[in-house]
Amino acid sequence: MLCSFHWGRAQQKLATEIRMPAFAATTVGDVFQVLKEKQDVLFSFNGNILQTDSVIHTQAYQGNLYDYLDRILGKEYSFKELGRHIIIQYTPQRMSVDFEVKTPNKNKVVISGYIKNIRTNNPISNASIFDRSALLSTLTDQNGYFELDVKKKSNLIAVNVSKETFRDTSVMVIFPIEARVGDKKKREYGYFEGYEEDHGLYRSFWGRVFLSPAQRIQSMNLGGMFLYSPYQISMTPGLSTHGFIRSQIVNKFSINIIGGATAGVKGVELGGVFNMNQYDMQGMQMAGVFNAVGGNVRGVQLAGVGNRVFEGIKGLQMAGVFNGARGNVSGIQIAGVGNHVAGGVKGLQLAGVFDKADTVRGVQIAGVVNMANEASGTTQIAGILNASQSTVGSQIAGIANKAKKVKGLQLAGIINIADSSDYPIGLLNLIKNGEKSLALAINEESYLGLQFRSGGRVLYSILSINVALEGNRPDRYAFEVGLGAVLLNRSKFSLRTEIATRNLLTEKFKMLDNHQSSLRVIPGFKLSDRISIFAAPSLNYAERDENTISGGSTVWKVWRRDRTRNTFYGGGMAGLMLKL
Repeated sequence: MLCSFHWGRAQQKLATEIRMPAFAATTVGDVFQVLKEKQDVLFSFNGNILQTDSVIHTQAYQGNLYDYLDRILGKEYSFKELGRHIIIQYTPQRMSVDFEVKTPNKNKVVISGYIKNIRTNNPISNASIFDRSALLSTLTDQNGYFELDVKKKSNLIAVNVSKETFRDTSVMVIFPIEARVGDKKKREYGYFEGYEEDHGLYRSFWGRVFLSPAQRIQSMNLGGMFLYSPYQISMTPGLSTHGFIRSQIVNKFSINIIGGATAGVKGVELGGVFNMNQYDMQGMQMAGVFNAVGGNVRGVQLAGVGNRVFEGIKGLQMAGVFNGARGNVSGIQIAGVGNHVAGGVKGLQLAGVFDKADTVRGVQIAGVVNMANEASGTTQIAGILNASQSTVGSQIAGIANKAKKVKGLQLAGIINIADSSDYPIGLLNLIKNGEKSLALAINEESYLGLQFRSGGRVLYSILSINVALEGNRPDRYAFEVGLGAVLLNRSKFSLRTEIATRNLLTEKFKMLDNHQSSLRVIPGFKLSDRISIFAAPSLNYAERDENTISGGSTVWKVWRRDRTRNTFYGGGMAGLMLKL
């Protein structure tokens, strides 16, 4: 006995009686929101086909939900219910089914038949035929023909037919044999909320390379529906204990000798080479080469080479080469080469070469470069470069840091660049709203120096080149680097403190071994908004000159140094400063 019906007519929520007011001009999305609040339902659909901003005009309505959706969207859409989800599909075409039941022996039933386009009577190839209770599935051939072997018989099974752009159809098959129906628990099923036909894992590069065309078609036909099973074992994606319907099964325990492709994992999955999940992975997933997940990951994901997640991650993701996620990451990413997250990161990104994310809340550590669009409250640590397009907490890099606004410390071996950074430390600090000045000064050692100060409103760096006004001396030239801080900055007066180290050179620019260090306090008096004068006392330490006979131990002097001895001494500097 065969009986065809459209999937969804008798479902609970679609059959619920509703009352809706008239809308003179509203959008589909607004109607969905009202239904969500009143009926506690979620709508899933392909946003590229059904536009939620489309304007519609509706009359007041009282009746069931199915008929209301049919009225506002039209006959080209079909609806089915999985849990709280009302799945809306674009199905302008209809199919007819013709089945025949064969019983070649008492332990086997074969259901065969043809699937055709009801309007044109042409056969429909690559339609999915499946029984979700027994986990059986197949595809129709080019003539629309199929055979489905049912090994475990019962009085009644539901054979479902799905094809992209066709309305789903189910056929109840009652076998012409006597069999007792036990109290067997109905198989659990679900729906992947984030599924979109144009963005599935099985239709990506991974699916094209590692899956057969038939399995990709199966995924397209069945959409976001999946079933649950305790376990599965596979040699390759085409050789699995779940047979052809393997791509729609979520397993608690999965072993893939070489590789496997399933709907998802809710437990543990082990793969010799790779694991592929169309939807979510919850638990632990380990692969010798790579893991690819089309949905979200909650738990631990480990791979010898790489992990690729199409949605978000909560937990730990570790790979020998590369980790990637399209959604948000809450937890830890560790990779030998790089981590790339299109969404946000809350936690730690650690990579040998690079980390990249849209937004980061936590820590980024990379051997070469960290990149983020926005990283407020985040610390970036990189061997070469840190870059944030917006705000960042602190940045520490071997060569350079770049950000729009830095809230904490910005430390670089060479250069810091920012619109706003109060605490930059580097040889050069190009801070748009910070310190930039040139000064001409002379000190107690008769060095005339040109000094460049660059930094933020508080900390700044000093670069200085100096020439001795006295001609007959070994240390003809000197260059100086240092760090300064602005203690006071008033309209007519400023107060700074600086520490600096001076390296000495001969007339032929040969570096001398003796060095000098200084701690100075610089009061400045502003002659105008850009020009000020200063006189700065200093406490200094200088090593004795090269090739001189030591006069004894370190000595303290009130003014100037002793060239024959290491000396702590008082000094001073005076000059003119120009604000750039």
